[in-house]
Amino acid sequence: MRRPLALTAIVAAALLTLAACSTDQVEGDVAASSPTPVATATVAPEPEPTPSATPAALPATIIIGAEATDIVTADGTVLASLNYQSDGDAAVAVLRGLLGEPTSESVEESSHYPRAELTEWDGFTIGVNRPDADFNPRPGPYNPAFQVRASGTMATNGVAIEDVNGNQTGQDFESTADGKPADQVHFDETFGIDSVTLDMPSSFSGAIPDYGLPMTYGVIGFTGRDTGIIEKILAPTDLFSLT
Repeated sequence: MRRPLALTAIVAAALLTLAACSTDQVEGDVAASSPTPVATATVAPEPEPTPSATPAALPATIIIGAEATDIVTADGTVLASLNYQSDGDAAVAVLRGLLGEPTSESVEESSHYPRAELTEWDGFTIGVNRPDADFNPRPGPYNPAFQVRASGTMATNGVAIEDVNGNQTGQDFESTADGKPADQVHFDETFGIDSVTLDMPSSFSGAIPDYGLPMTYGVIGFTGRDTGIIEKILAPTDLFSLT
C-alpha cells in the first residue's frame, strides 16, 4: 500500500531536523570539552644586579711612608702604592678613584720650592710639583714628582690617615720625639715650628746635603709651639722644612 506523499515529506523533514540538532549538540559538546587557551603575561628576565664594592675592597687607611703612600683595605690589602717619584697626575687620578671627588683644589707658590698643584680630601693633600723652567732643583737624591700632607686623621668617606709607624696628627709631639736621635728632632726658635722625623727612606741614608748641612729627609711631623701636638705630617720632605 502506498503512503501518501504529504506524509512522507513531513517525516523526511522531521528526520532532517533531528539530524541537524544532533550534529549541533555533538559539535557543542566537543567545543565545551576543549580547554580554552588562557593568555599568560610574558615575564621579562630580571636584570643582573650591578656589582658594588664590598667592604673588604674599600679603602680603610692611608699609610704615609718615606718613599710611597699606600692606600689599604681593612684587612691590609694594598689597593694602590703611590711612589713619590712616579707620575703625579696619575697618582691624583688613582686617589680620585679610591677617595671620590676632592674637597678642594688650589695652586701653591713658594720661593724655596717648586710651584705645586694641591688636591685635598678632608685632611689629606697631594701636591704635584710644577717647577718653572728656571727653577733650580734642590741638591740630593730625592726630588719627588709629588708630596703628600696629612692635616687631619680622617679623609673623605672615613678613611684613616697615619704614617707607617702608626703616628697620626693630634698626638703629643714631645712623646713622639722622646728618644729620637738629636739629628731627627728640630726645635725652631725663630718660627716656633718644631719637627720630628717619623720615617726615613730605605733606598738611601735619609740625609741629604742642603744649605751646607746634611738634613734628615723622609716623613716629618710638625707642631706649632703653642699646641704641643703634631699638627701635620709631610712626605717626602726634610726636617727643617716649613711647608
